[in-house]
Amino acid sequence: METYRLKIGDINKLAIGSSLLGSGGGGDPYIGVSMLKNELEKRKTDVEIIIGINELNKNEYLVSTAMMGATTISIEKPPNGNEVLMAMRTYIRIAGKNISYITPVEVGGENSITPLISSLKTGIPVLDGDGMGRAFPELQMTTFYFNGVSPSPLVLVDERDNVSVIYGIDGLWSERIARAVTLRYGGSSYVISYGMSLRDYATSYIPNTLSLSIEIGELLNEHKLDEVLDKLHGVILFKGKIVDVWKGLDKGFSKGYVLIEGLDEYKNMNLRIHFQNEFIVAIINESVAASAPDIISLLDLFSLKPITTDRVKYGQKVIVVGIPAHEKLKTEKALKYVGPKAFGYNIEYFPLTSKKKLFL
Repeated sequence: METYRLKIGDINKLAIGSSLLGSGGGGDPYIGVSMLKNELEKRKTDVEIIIGINELNKNEYLVSTAMMGATTISIEKPPNGNEVLMAMRTYIRIAGKNISYITPVEVGGENSITPLISSLKTGIPVLDGDGMGRAFPELQMTTFYFNGVSPSPLVLVDERDNVSVIYGIDGLWSERIARAVTLRYGGSSYVISYGMSLRDYATSYIPNTLSLSIEIGELLNEHKLDEVLDKLHGVILFKGKIVDVWKGLDKGFSKGYVLIEGLDEYKNMNLRIHFQNEFIVAIINESVAASAPDIISLLDLFSLKPITTDRVKYGQKVIVVGIPAHEKLKTEKALKYVGPKAFGYNIEYFPLTSKKKLFL
């Protein structure tokens, strides 16, 4: 069994890399980074991440952990740190299962870090993988769900120690009810969901996303964007200055758009990116340049640090990159849940790689 011991020096790399893969979402990493560093320093230990799962007992049971809610809310309403223990005890009681592993439900910002904090507080190791290979705003938008794993039962806990247990009839209803509860909690909650056997996980997860995030974060710290794009088969979509931003909260989601005016070879062009927690559709001069499930991310032009949807603001100079989604997100079944039409855009999905040179 191959394992990796995550140390304090890895945390910023993980936050940077996962924010790039998170397509602008997955929660702001700042609070999670601070909490994880505090836990590591307090406990004088590392987090065990299990990289390969082939040698593990496929009958063992695991759950996913995450923060739910609008990304802007999580900055203003941080967790109290005790949610994980209360949620885990509740889940074990209602499910009647011993939990052997924790997995991220998505990769991105805060939600790549939340499972590591959960691991430190419970002693349960984390698996190196997730159910999206990026971040999406809704519970049913996972490779777990596409492969028949239900998110229910769900346990939601807020910073006041309120606890809710949800048994949804399917992924869509689980999402709707959990979102309504999270809104009543004030806009954010800690969630345990997607309990499954390791056998089901092995056939449905996207592997190695935590270790990949750390590697990407290290490369971006060294300003090696070309190496990052080569590794991820990504492409620069645009370069410019943000000239307009609109944000609002709608039914528990951060929604809005970013308008970018082109610089250098993109002069006299403009790019509009629409987001719903994550960047969903990028449109250059009225032509769709990229859309979900492919990853759209903004990087600061000078530092090359990813900019999440809650951190975009007027005047920033940015590089916009597109990264092809994992193949498990591009099947006909998956696109019903994570393609542009799933977000209300009446456009067809065209894989990013098929038009790599279109705007260059």
